[in-house]
Amino acid sequence: MKTFTLKIFLIGLIGIINCSLLSAQNYTRQRDWVIAPMYSVGAVIPPNVTLLSGTEASKPAWGVSSYEGELVKSDGTVYTRKYRTSLWGFETYYRWKVRRSENRWSIGLSAAWQRQVFKLEHPFSFAYKGHDLVSTVWNFNYLRTGLLIRHTWMKEWSGIYAQLGGYYSTLFYMNTANGRDKIEEREGGYLEGGTGYRSRTYNLQKAVPLVVPEIGMLIGENSGIEFSLSYYHPLSNLLQSENTFYKNSQVVGVSRVDISQSVIMLNFKLPITFVSNRKTISRDRKVEEPQREAKPKREPKPKREPKPKRERKPKKERTPKPEKKVEPEIKPESKPVLTPTPYDAALINKPMVMDNLYFELTKSELLASSYQELDRVAEWMKANPSVEIRLEGHTDKIGDAEKNLILSRDRVNAVREYLIRKGVSSARIATKGYGDTRLLCKPSPCEKNRRVELVITKK
Repeated sequence: MKTFTLKIFLIGLIGIINCSLLSAQNYTRQRDWVIAPMYSVGAVIPPNVTLLSGTEASKPAWGVSSYEGELVKSDGTVYTRKYRTSLWGFETYYRWKVRRSENRWSIGLSAAWQRQVFKLEHPFSFAYKGHDLVSTVWNFNYLRTGLLIRHTWMKEWSGIYAQLGGYYSTLFYMNTANGRDKIEEREGGYLEGGTGYRSRTYNLQKAVPLVVPEIGMLIGENSGIEFSLSYYHPLSNLLQSENTFYKNSQVVGVSRVDISQSVIMLNFKLPITFVSNRKTISRDRKVEEPQREAKPKREPKPKREPKPKRERKPKKERTPKPEKKVEPEIKPESKPVLTPTPYDAALINKPMVMDNLYFELTKSELLASSYQELDRVAEWMKANPSVEIRLEGHTDKIGDAEKNLILSRDRVNAVREYLIRKGVSSARIATKGYGDTRLLCKPSPCEKNRRVELVITKK
């Protein structure tokens, strides 16, 4: 019984080897060029929200793929808008079959116009020009281009594929209640009667690189239809937004929103083959190359007799002069001198008035005479990487209290942005504005009331 089973196994093995050898004799080489229009819908992965101070912060909405409803303009006008996270574009690539297989490789280009909907829920609703506001909605638009590489596993007239794209996104603008605007650093918000919020955008990137893995399936051997799922992973944030919420003219929360282009897209493609080159290769066919006529060998040239060498007179030997030994001078190494600062001896949670800070009158723009002191603070924080601080702004009791509160907040934010540009991490700097509620001297005007204080919260 065992001998009979062994014979059947050997016969089957020999048959498989013969079939593989016969199939290896001939194979079809196919190379073609494909253009695939595409349309995609998706859902944005919510941005990261960090609470900087206070208790109230925005909440990102999950699973937002579209928005349709009313939007309130800054002047109180109401518009009905419809936004959708979507994409229109095309892929074009060169495709070829793997030898003696139906599987294929592709490499090419992709370009598309993409839209993404972002929604942030307010921590509390408030009225603005007769309308109740509960959330903020943006619709970002941009152009993305780049390269792609794909491998497809085919079985008869269908298959599955894995694709990796490296893209670059540019030409950003956004649709809001105010219409179509370029994305730029700006300030705005909805504040009425001391309740609402103000926002400020910064750290805007003109271009963002993306890594996009994708898996999908196709129906059709050459042209047909494709369905796929892709994930857009940006290598940096698009911008950052800081939102300050007010209740009865009091700041109740400050939060930072890191807006990125992370999104999951469902893609529909229509690949169309324009140029196809098919050729059957037979390994039995041998092409005989014409033999080249052998060239006659050249006769070697007769060797010339060498000329007699001239005898040279020996040169007189010169006695070398003794070399003077020069010992190198050893210079003492210079040690860096650390300049002490008044911030080294500061206590935790004890405010220190920052000297030599100057702003434009009734504005938050820093004057150039303030840069030396701020550079000193930045170097001190970089030399002490564990230190975290809070900047507190104060004004004199002149004019409207609400405007003084906003001015104090804007001034400490200007100091914070300067330190960030000098290399200090934004997570180490918190800000708070008190306006004219903490006076050092009376009556007004008094110069000591207009100040920025530094408080060390962690050493």
